[in-house]
Amino acid sequence: MCGIVGCVAEEPVAGVLLEGLRRVEYRGYDSAGMATIEGGALEVRKGVGRVSEIEERRKMSAMAGTIGMAHTRWATHGRVTDENAHPHTSCGELVAVVHNGIVENYGQLKKGLASRGHRFRSETDTEVIAHVVEEEYRRSKDPLRATLSATKKLKGQYAIAVMFQDRPDLMVGARKDAPLIVGVGEKKMFLASDVLAFIGHTDRTIFLDNREVAVLTKDGVKIVGPDGRSVKRRPTQVAWELSDVSKSDFAHYTLKEINEQPQTVVSASIQETERVEAFARAIRKAKTLYITASGTSYHAGLLMKFRLNKEARIRAEAVVAGELKEHAGFLGRGSVVIAFSQSGETADVLEAVKEAKKLGAKVYSIVNAAGSTLARESDGFMLLNCGPEVGVAATKSFTAQVVVANLVVDAVLGGRHSNGSKELSEAVTEALKCDGQVRDLVKEYMDRPDFYFVARGYESPVALEGALKLKELSYIHAEGMAASELKHGTLALIEKGTPVVVLNPTGGTHADSLSSAEELKARGADVIGISDAADDVYRRFIRVPKVQPKFTPIVEVIPLQLLAYHAAVARKNDPDYPRNLAKSVTVK
Repeated sequence: MCGIVGCVAEEPVAGVLLEGLRRVEYRGYDSAGMATIEGGALEVRKGVGRVSEIEERRKMSAMAGTIGMAHTRWATHGRVTDENAHPHTSCGELVAVVHNGIVENYGQLKKGLASRGHRFRSETDTEVIAHVVEEEYRRSKDPLRATLSATKKLKGQYAIAVMFQDRPDLMVGARKDAPLIVGVGEKKMFLASDVLAFIGHTDRTIFLDNREVAVLTKDGVKIVGPDGRSVKRRPTQVAWELSDVSKSDFAHYTLKEINEQPQTVVSASIQETERVEAFARAIRKAKTLYITASGTSYHAGLLMKFRLNKEARIRAEAVVAGELKEHAGFLGRGSVVIAFSQSGETADVLEAVKEAKKLGAKVYSIVNAAGSTLARESDGFMLLNCGPEVGVAATKSFTAQVVVANLVVDAVLGGRHSNGSKELSEAVTEALKCDGQVRDLVKEYMDRPDFYFVARGYESPVALEGALKLKELSYIHAEGMAASELKHGTLALIEKGTPVVVLNPTGGTHADSLSSAEELKARGADVIGISDAADDVYRRFIRVPKVQPKFTPIVEVIPLQLLAYHAAVARKNDPDYPRNLAKSVTVK
């Protein structure tokens, strides 16, 4: 869940590294730091807080050196303290390391290192890496060999950048089950966990594969595999532009991304026919079919499952990625797993995919990053085409996932349904006009301790998504559920004035949902209806456009996203960086 950015250049790199840190802030973090080498001395400045706060206290931008690395930390091992922030150094500061991931055998390694005289200054698993690399470097005097040997002693997942005090001309990177990318510039090379860290300087990238080690100098990169043999890989060009990650005229990235959806639902619908058909063929031939994802992506997967079950009469199971291994008895040759992930680096999803492939299943993914680990590990993939999503809470990526999943299901059905992207774009634009109504809702209910979201059938996953968004951004307790489950516990929690959002488009479940709304109202709930048709049962009503049934989740989720955003702002939370959360959950 951390952000890594390193640079080797001809000119001082501190400013470039600070810019990179700011670009990876969206991933979520609690502390940050920077290390550079100048005049044979390794300097580290780090601390707890936002990057801007640490810069104000420690003046990282003033650090000298033409080589350096920086890091944003999301705590896993060790408390949130200055000492536990990255980078970490070895004895005598011969080696400096930044790390994303978890070293599962760090306790055993630390015990052995301590017995050999090593002294530790933090509670982290990361510091162990610096000391292991140091031991190997003292033996070999070769940065590449030392890093390669050290990584073979690590169990778990890692993406690391390593600097050596007496070798200010180079930086070493290595990865296993965590993303690490090389940026290829002119007399300037980058090592990062995220393309956005260096996209302002170069769009030429090399995605490292598992267990590869890379040595960067200002003039180029050398990559070797775990056997020490050289790996030849040409840089690829990424398409995301610098302008895509600005806030434009919006107060927060989250609000900008919510308002981009009239465009992103169209771009998501632009797919290569053969890719869509490949997905459809795999689904039709599958002996067993699983859809797997985490968080918001899981809700998009549930929507796909519903359509496959009901319309295509194909049995599909949707399983939270972290639980897929518990269902492994039904996975094997002939099985297909469809994985959803915005980043393509979500640890639970990658672990699920790894397990499925080991058992002989085929994997197809719906992802936002072509060079991501998930895309590269899949037998086929489709891109969301919605551009980088900076806000931690998924918004435009969710609606893009629904669009792409609909294209696949339509292909499974024989392409009988129209794309409808123009209609959908206009409908999303119309739905966004509810902003003023949502602000009024927030004024009335921002202090309520509980919110409930209910729906039936195809809309039920949207209720889950509405509750998740409100929890993520406002920190209000929220639950989403099928309306049919209200009698099984939840009605006991309804009090006078309890806000309950009822998602209720006209169609087959409309009348039943109105009956549930009446039951809620009779027990004192303030029923908030989201529908294309008004009704007296609603205390407050937000109208969304009437659209094709497959598009209803997309227009319904817009007011829910706005509700979460405005509630966060009203409660003085930062909607872009909610506490304790990270954009890309890259550790299990």
